[in-house]
Amino acid sequence: MDRKHVPARMHSPPLCLDCSDPNSAERYSNVVDTGLQEIEVETRKGVEENCKVSSGYHTLLVGDRYLIVKSSKPISETTSGELVLISADIFNHM
Repeated sequence: MDRKHVPARMHSPPLCLDCSDPNSAERYSNVVDTGLQEIEVETRKGVEENCKVSSGYHTLLVGDRYLIVKSSKPISETTSGELVLISADIFNHM
């Protein structure tokens, strides 16, 4: 994926999500790991004791648009979840 095209696509019209038959919904054709991760840090008395990756961000190519996915598991053949606005912080790192 050519990253210079991602921001323009992120501002394109939203995906049409009005689908009465889930089996007819568009499928994604490509998965790209963005390299962005959410890190969970455990502290005790202000001292970092442990840190781990709690989730990662991927983009799924759906038709001619990209869908940004946050997942604590690797992306598989199918994925499900809810659509929410991403934070400005994540948007600015994409």
